Amino acid sequence: MTFFIWFQFALVCLIGAMSPGPSLAVVIRNNVNYNRMAGILTSLGHGLGIGVYATAAVLGLGFILQANQMVFLIIQISGLCFLFFLGLMFIVQKSSEDLIEEEQRQFNSFLQGFVIAVINPKILIWFTAIYSQFINIHANIIFNTTLVLTASIIDALWYILVSLLVTGYGLKNFLLERKKMIQKITGSLLILIALSLLYKIIN
Repeated sequence: MTFFIWFQFALVCLIGAMSPGPSLAVVIRNNVNYNRMAGILTSLGHGLGIGVYATAAVLGLGFILQANQMVFLIIQISGLCFLFFLGLMFIVQKSSEDLIEEEQRQFNSFLQGFVIAVINPKILIWFTAIYSQFINIHANIIFNTTLVLTASIIDALWYILVSLLVTGYGLKNFLLERKKMIQKITGSLLILIALSLLYKIIN
């Protein structure tokens, strides 16, 4: 894996992690309601949940790639369409309040982070869309492990950074007030990445 390929993949993972949603709400909630350590543990749990989805995406897509490249190409194109329309949705949709179910209070912070990642089926679709652009038939275990670890670590580090900012500088309101702007920026970046990957497939 070249540095450019890894950097492109890491950038997509970072955009996915930065996208506002229920995960951000849970991390901020635990930081505000409890303390910084609760937020960090939530972040680590979420990163582990992302790792589970990333592993499933790598194993499943790798098998499909070896079995039928035409099917894989269809999945790849579908993934690009998903990234494009997800970016479009981020741009046009109105900001809404993220709800945290009362039952989640029964879990500790680490499990809350893990659960909020695992119970979201959109994350699996997200990783299928991403990984279909980077997996190749010659990929070895080091390549695939790098993909999984990159996604998991970037996700955990992003939410740890959010925890540090929220508890250290009181930026909770700053982030929430600019949620709509963040959605538009991430949406635009997703569309640009989808178009660049489509150009790569055509050529």
